[in-house]
Amino acid sequence: MKHAKIWLAGLIAAALLAPHTAFALEISSDAVSNGVLDSDSACEDHDGDDESPQISISDVPPGTTHFAIIMDDPDAKALDGKTWVHWNVVNIPADHTEIEGDETPPGVVLENDDEDAEYGGMCPTDGRHMYRIGVFALDAPIETDGDDAPEALTIEMLESEYGDQIVGSALIEAAFP
Repeated sequence: MKHAKIWLAGLIAAALLAPHTAFALEISSDAVSNGVLDSDSACEDHDGDDESPQISISDVPPGTTHFAIIMDDPDAKALDGKTWVHWNVVNIPADHTEIEGDETPPGVVLENDDEDAEYGGMCPTDGRHMYRIGVFALDAPIETDGDDAPEALTIEMLESEYGDQIVGSALIEAAFP
């Protein structure tokens, strides 16, 4: 019995000291069909409407208080020398799991790489690009005031800078055009 109590105490201590564990989060989008984003989410130069994509979020992990959404374009590195950020929304309340197309969800919209605090449509000038829509379940809001406020977060930057707050994440990759 003594060994069982020591083992149980060790197991509890290990669980309390373990880093956050990411759980499965599910996302889908009506803006993606057969691995391709529809043109509504593109810029006007590509016959688009500059509309942010629709996103449905399910299987929300326990402890989620907020979501963050990032849409970026790693293929832009060839032209711009960096992953281009099209959309950054953080501190979306955890009960907001349906985001309509062209909706600005409640939360804080950070600047994209066009230096606008809004969705910036896909506008590749050198052919087909692969875009990523990442949704992150967070256990605390991201600080958006002051000198440490984030700007134009790529998926990797959010994971690196706020990894201790992430309790789940999901990614959609889709091409355009």
